[in-house]
Amino acid sequence: MDNDNDIASLGTRLRDGSLYERAPDHLRAQVLTRIWNEAPPARPARARSRWMWPAWSMPWQFAGGGLAGGALCALIFTAVLTFQRPAPTDPIAQEIVSSHVRALLSTRTIDVESSDKHTVKPWFNGRIDYAPPVVDPATPGFALVGGRLDYVGHRPVAVLVYHYLKHPIDVYVFPDNSRAPNAPSKPTTAVTQSDDGYGLANWHSNGMSYWAVSDASTSVLRQFAQALQADEAR
Repeated sequence: MDNDNDIASLGTRLRDGSLYERAPDHLRAQVLTRIWNEAPPARPARARSRWMWPAWSMPWQFAGGGLAGGALCALIFTAVLTFQRPAPTDPIAQEIVSSHVRALLSTRTIDVESSDKHTVKPWFNGRIDYAPPVVDPATPGFALVGGRLDYVGHRPVAVLVYHYLKHPIDVYVFPDNSRAPNAPSKPTTAVTQSDDGYGLANWHSNGMSYWAVSDASTSVLRQFAQALQADEAR
């Protein structure tokens, strides 16, 4: 009898949704990034227009099918929009997001663990061919926790690791060879969001290019970039 009651109770809980647990946003973003990286390249526009709608799924084929045909047509169209992979707008930005997610999935987020910039900065000596500026922001909420090496743009680069509450923030720092020597010294920060939900902040300062990436909101990322720039200017 107890088993029957337990089964009935479990059935009730399954139906009322009390056992439902929402996956965290960062897990969703990681899964989408894995799908992005493993998806085959999108067909060219002409080829896609030819293959997107097979003969049996053309909308006018459902004209006599009534509501069921229209629903199936809408379902196919939604699937195409959902799973079609758009072309990346900035290869470096996409590479940095992929690198950030790979580090999270591999749990190798830090090579040198320290909140002291005088410990983190010397660790890069001899490992890369430049000295990355390391800033420990004085703004409350943002904390330096270490650094690591990664590979972006066909070269090893320094990654400084920070935390904001439970959100890791990776800052990729490497020499900026794309800007003229007389470029303005005051950095201008561009804050965007990748297609898979990660915030990105990019700025240039003192011959270096900075890319900050995190699952924190873009407003937090902008505050973080401003905190780093303010401390570096001191």
